[in-house]
Amino acid sequence: MNTNPPSGDIFGSVGSEGLKVAGIVGVVLLAPMLFVMAALGDSPGIAQSPASAAALAEIPAEHLAVMQQVAAATGVPWQVLAAIAKVESGFGANMGPSSAGALGYCQFMPATWAHYGVDGDGDGVADPFNYHDCLPAAAQLLLGSGAPGDLRQALYAYNHSWSYVDHVLSIATSYGYLDPAGIPAQAVALARSRLGLPYVWGAAGPDSFDCSGLTQWVYAQLGVALPRTSQAQFNATMPVALEFLQPGDLLFYENTYPSHERITHVGIYAGNGVVIMATQPGEFVKEVPLSDPYWARHFASAGRPVKGPVA
Repeated sequence: MNTNPPSGDIFGSVGSEGLKVAGIVGVVLLAPMLFVMAALGDSPGIAQSPASAAALAEIPAEHLAVMQQVAAATGVPWQVLAAIAKVESGFGANMGPSSAGALGYCQFMPATWAHYGVDGDGDGVADPFNYHDCLPAAAQLLLGSGAPGDLRQALYAYNHSWSYVDHVLSIATSYGYLDPAGIPAQAVALARSRLGLPYVWGAAGPDSFDCSGLTQWVYAQLGVALPRTSQAQFNATMPVALEFLQPGDLLFYENTYPSHERITHVGIYAGNGVVIMATQPGEFVKEVPLSDPYWARHFASAGRPVKGPVA
């Protein structure tokens, strides 16, 4: 394979205090029922995506287990619940009360907790300071406000600030959440739509590709301009450490064939340890494991496409 021809918000402290309002119409399900449903598989459920390195590093393991149980039972992504917990209390490190009177693991106002609070661990108390109770309550509040179909609106109902919404979703993304309407998810979907098409050196779509032609074509459909070659795309993207790798990021490989440029190959990370790439002449656009020995040996770095020049 080493004979391949060349191919071409920082939001700071966001107010989380008291904009969560009661009175949203909806039935509050008891958390023990949610956990039983999840255990039996009789629940609305969502596919449980694996936790990213950032999630594993930040979220206490016992908290993460409850987040994933609640997500399986309600369809609210666990990464979003985790992001709320991080923003609101630092996973319980600062549970208030706030200056506005919000308190607990998820910073509920007392009136809102009276409406949504549940006894999640069956100890007889609905306790806003207990993550077993607060996480299913937060999920039910979000469900009553449009989640999981409209997470942005649901998060806005949780705290009436669009900066808050963006902040929570950015953290959720770092934990592995992929917004179906966002550019990364669309990039992965577009790349998958090209699976099976032939590799042709110098081709940039839509029916045949070389490696950088595929990545350039995918992002062009989304309004993000990438240069033509792998090296130029490497230079044009924002560097990303592997522990913060997200679907839609580009993975760059070096010295896959003799060239005056170091970066000679590129693919699109699809999540779950899989890269979509146009590999070499005689082959086609396909999914390749990150752990593939050849590509792992030539891996150089990752980059994130952004609109506009990279600072």
